Amino acid sequence: MNPAIELLDSEHACRELGVLRATLYSYVSRGRIRCVKRAGLKTRMYLAEDVRKVAAQSAARRGHAPVAAGALSWGEPVLDTALTSVGPRGIFYRGENVLDLVARDTRFESVADRLWGSEPDERWPDRVPLLPVSSRLRLLPRLIEAVTVLGREPRVGEVPSETRRRGRQLVRTLAGSAVGSATRGNIAEHFAPHLAPRAGSARHERVRAALDAALVLCLDHELNASTFAARVAASTGADLVHCVGAALFVFTGPRHGGASERVEAFLDGLPARPKDQRAAIEKRLSRGEALPGFGHPLYPKGDPRAAPLLALARSFDGEGRADEVARLVAESSGELPNLDFGLVALARALGAPPETATLLFAIGRSAGWVAHVLEQRTSGALLRPRARYVGVPPA
Repeated sequence: MNPAIELLDSEHACRELGVLRATLYSYVSRGRIRCVKRAGLKTRMYLAEDVRKVAAQSAARRGHAPVAAGALSWGEPVLDTALTSVGPRGIFYRGENVLDLVARDTRFESVADRLWGSEPDERWPDRVPLLPVSSRLRLLPRLIEAVTVLGREPRVGEVPSETRRRGRQLVRTLAGSAVGSATRGNIAEHFAPHLAPRAGSARHERVRAALDAALVLCLDHELNASTFAARVAASTGADLVHCVGAALFVFTGPRHGGASERVEAFLDGLPARPKDQRAAIEKRLSRGEALPGFGHPLYPKGDPRAAPLLALARSFDGEGRADEVARLVAESSGELPNLDFGLVALARALGAPPETATLLFAIGRSAGWVAHVLEQRTSGALLRPRARYVGVPPA
């Protein structure tokens, strides 16, 4: 356990929560508060971060103004949605477990249509032309340039079926811009020769299935930062492309879509030998530094999206370096891999080019942005949260 992490004993935890020990233990059993056992101590300790988060959520439900603003920071729900459920049981797209969809090798486009509420006769375009965007740009600036080109003629007041049609066109256009080749047919199948160029014909279908799985796992994750930006834009009546553009700009942040690059840098900076890797990891933890690609506030027992990605990576390169690093981190800190680490592990197992993990995340999530734009427009509400002023008192 990182010594910089603050721990509380049961007495202090109960005091902060304002509850009896039985209630504290129930929070632990439900995974809302993590407990650890320190060497040489008989008593269990509790993560102060978890305790204070639960305390803030409880106070917000009771209407305490000073902490109600915390609802926008991994706190209380702020919007109703029928798209994606995220909780202790896992991630569900319109009631279906995303892991089941992946296990059945469900195509990315089919899952997007499920979230969008598409009609049976609606079809994805067979071919989408390539936009004139600069191949010299890095991935995310290239995608931003693509939405800039597409957004020059905004449309307002379109019906949902037209938004879905444009959504299919948009997602495929972004996919083409990502690899510099006009998309034809299934996106994952089109990506396969670009992202796994060394895969022969015998492996092509396995690569396609792995890429479909990654895209499905990335498709939606409730009100993450980029999706919330898309919904705010949609609530103003902004055009679909502009809503996706707003989300894409937010996605570029190093704590969101840019996280994969930090994972890659972390892995590249580790020594080759496991013994030296452990020492490097523990040294980083002793300085109170986070480990990119590990831990997630919503999943104290591990991000459910990481396991299938690591299993897919293992199917291509066996017990690779990613598995060893994940094991060392778990032993040193108790933290488990998240989506970003899983995407990087899969990309490396495929021998894919740089930025592949970010590419899969961005293209997969773009379909989720479209789904939230559709839902937000249906609600008809303008998203305009209030601020709680804490500055110099008015004269």
